Amino acid sequence: MPGPFSFLSRKKPTSLPFKDYYENWFNTIKNTLLPLLHQSLSSPSPSLLPFRRDLLLQHFLFYYDSLDQAAAVDVSQILFPSWRNSLETPFLFLGDLHPYLFTNLLRSFIDAANNNKTQNPESLDKPYQVLTAWINPPEKLILRIEQIECGLRLMVPPLISRVRKVQAAFIRKVAEKWDSNEGFKKKGIKEAVKAEMEEMLDVLMGANRLRRSVIIEIVNATNVYQGALFLEGLAQFLVGFKDTALVGEFRRCKMMMMMDINGGGTHWGF
Repeated sequence: MPGPFSFLSRKKPTSLPFKDYYENWFNTIKNTLLPLLHQSLSSPSPSLLPFRRDLLLQHFLFYYDSLDQAAAVDVSQILFPSWRNSLETPFLFLGDLHPYLFTNLLRSFIDAANNNKTQNPESLDKPYQVLTAWINPPEKLILRIEQIECGLRLMVPPLISRVRKVQAAFIRKVAEKWDSNEGFKKKGIKEAVKAEMEEMLDVLMGANRLRRSVIIEIVNATNVYQGALFLEGLAQFLVGFKDTALVGEFRRCKMMMMMDINGGGTHWGF
């Protein structure tokens, strides 16, 4: 069944729907790449760690290449991803994870490690280099993180501004053609949709370039243990979205909040 925004497609769908591709891509992370990386991070011998880190890195980068290709066929299936659940939606920006999430995740590792130094690394069942990877990070790494964050603050707002301008132009063009005769109206709306589709495709690809760039810059700025832990954390973050118990609890809380709001059962004490 075609999606509600299938009219945005520039070609007839002939390839595998991206929903199916994403499921295969996700299962490869969950069932193959993540266990392999975790195994290397738990091993006293780091010989395979760089290779397995790079495998996961390339898997993420290949995903964004595939995302671009799918958007070029049907940008609507990426902008309105039907395969995302309610737990994932708040973290999305132009069809995928917000690039701020990558640097925030990195910061969380550093903060957690340096706010909890009471554990004895030798008493835990992980290599010392893994347990201490984020403790007292070098000033060079902190400076590089700040530079990446500064770049995001400069590049994300223009993307948001472009989306608003595209939407405003689309609404204006449709409104201008709405009182025309039926044939002229359909033609005008079709042209407006085509123009919006092309603009949104360009914006989405810009967002994907930014996501790719941030991930690569973080891995390049960190050592092999830190880079592996960052990618492991990012992969675990994605896997967590599919936790059925967590998704069910989120939906239950959401329903309870809506019932309280609609039924007037919530009292905030104002």
